[in-house]
Parts: sequence; C-alpha cells; structure tokens
Amino acid sequence: MSEAIGTREFAEKYGVTQATVSKWCREGKIPNCNQDGKGSPWHIPKDAVPPVGYKQRKSDIGKE
Repeated sequence: MSEAIGTREFAEKYGVTQATVSKWCREGKIPNCNQDGKGSPWHIPKDAVPPVGYKQRKSDIGKE
C-alpha cells in the first residue's frame, strides 16, 4: 500500500470528526482503508477523499 494517514489527520484535513472518519472506514465509504486488526488504528490512503455529499463542520469552514 502507498503512504497512509490516520483518522486524526484525515479528519483535520477535511473538517470532520475522527469518529465520523472511523464510521466511514467501517462502512466502506473510504475505499482501500484497512486495519491491522479489530480495534487497531485505521490506515487511510493519503490520496483518499471523503464520501460524496459529506458535510464539513461549520466551525471549520473558511479556515483554509
């Protein structure tokens, strides 16, 4: 697998919560993410994007 990031970095990048990113991974909404084992951190491809229609937290809009 190419370089991967964790849920925190992905969440910060797209203005969502870590819990939301974990949920997307569990539900297969972020392609090619995986875990070493149940309960271990998610490995998300660096070039992955959020699912279509995701909503950014209002507090993060305009911070870019």
